[in-house]
Amino acid sequence: MEEMTSSPQSRRPLSSRPLARRAPEGLGIPEAAVLALAERLAAQGLDPHALLVARHGEVAFETAWAPYRLERPALVYSASKTYTALAIGFLADEGRLGLDDSAGLHVGEANPHGITVRHLLTMNTGHSAAQIERIGADPLILLREEPAFAPGTHFAYNSPATHTLSAIVTALTGEPLTAYLRPRLLDPLGIGERWMSPYGGIEHGASGFHLTVDDLARTAIMLNARGVVDGVQVAPAWYVEEMSRPWSETAAFDGPAAATGEVNDWALGYGYQVWRGRHGFRLDGAAGQFGLVLPEHDLVIAYQGATLDTQATLRAFWAFVAAVEVADAAGGADVAGGADAAGRADAGVADAAVSARRVERDTWAARDRLLAADPFDGAALHDRADGDGWTLVLPGVGSVPVDTFWQEVSVTGPALEDAPAATHLRLATRGERRDDGAALVHLVDTTSPHRVIVSRDGDGTVHAG
Repeated sequence: MEEMTSSPQSRRPLSSRPLARRAPEGLGIPEAAVLALAERLAAQGLDPHALLVARHGEVAFETAWAPYRLERPALVYSASKTYTALAIGFLADEGRLGLDDSAGLHVGEANPHGITVRHLLTMNTGHSAAQIERIGADPLILLREEPAFAPGTHFAYNSPATHTLSAIVTALTGEPLTAYLRPRLLDPLGIGERWMSPYGGIEHGASGFHLTVDDLARTAIMLNARGVVDGVQVAPAWYVEEMSRPWSETAAFDGPAAATGEVNDWALGYGYQVWRGRHGFRLDGAAGQFGLVLPEHDLVIAYQGATLDTQATLRAFWAFVAAVEVADAAGGADVAGGADAAGRADAGVADAAVSARRVERDTWAARDRLLAADPFDGAALHDRADGDGWTLVLPGVGSVPVDTFWQEVSVTGPALEDAPAATHLRLATRGERRDDGAALVHLVDTTSPHRVIVSRDGDGTVHAG
């Protein structure tokens, strides 16, 4: 272990100022390549919500697809795990635990099978996938159930292990996970007030964090810089280096399907709550929540979306990386442009909003290829008396107005996806009338990746999912 970093009280808090921005060409990125990436994500029906590309610590491109917004936090699922791992790194760096300590030592539980903190970090507790499915959120059960394999010898994706890490953080500090991270990580990164869902009486740790694409990018940029932010060592360098190593062999992991002959990006190893890939490593959440750290190219890609085909999302990223590699090999982003390209880059620096191509896009163009949440019963769709829209009635939510353009409405009711109970939900709705008399409505809770799709056939039959 390297020398410990300074205490959180002595770390210089950084402002939440915007990340620096520059034209793509000024960062060695062909503008055509980054625009092609955005188009590919949409054209393949991958339901992109937000994308940010940065190089050398500066933003080259950012965009959001309506009704999602760049500045609005949304659930990032298991990308949350990386923040839990970073909390463990801070505790280790402060001398409050060792990575090879017994996991039971820090939660006051028996640990008859010798599971360590490192086993939890690397998902190498030895439990089988079937065991993990029934263990649930209770650290006591995780530690006491005899693993099918010796700890340290078998990888199985293990959210209960990450939840146990969150329990360790709270047991050692007396604080929820995100409260402990606030002065050490979140404030220094310039990440504003965010919330993580509770689970089993403590913050989830394995999921539930709600972040913006900018938050993911700031985190990835910090990891790419070995824990440094604006010249300040925020996260311990020794730990950032360790967490990105492929500690666990994942070749047998039953992850998202790869194409025939294609490298499976979930089969290349697992670190401390990050996945290794054919390029670098990544924060990785269900349905396509990514923070890609590509040190070999000094490149970061932050992304939020909603698809079951997350390998296709990564495939789009790798095609973009290949274009950057070609440009690097040729000595610049615009081989033919010469001085003109340099001039465009200089002009871009003068106008941060234009240089980063902050463009608003829309998911509506791909509406017929998008995936809905689980089907449910009881929805009704009524034409409004003025004939210009509809009233959507959803069980547990109530009546929601719908027009032929995106609009935001607030309702009181249960969350559609992992949001606080008994709260006001801000929903986005849009609909259209079709030539055969049918109607199609999309309802999006923009604090989650998911949408509800309601269709009404020409005969009045309503389908919702």
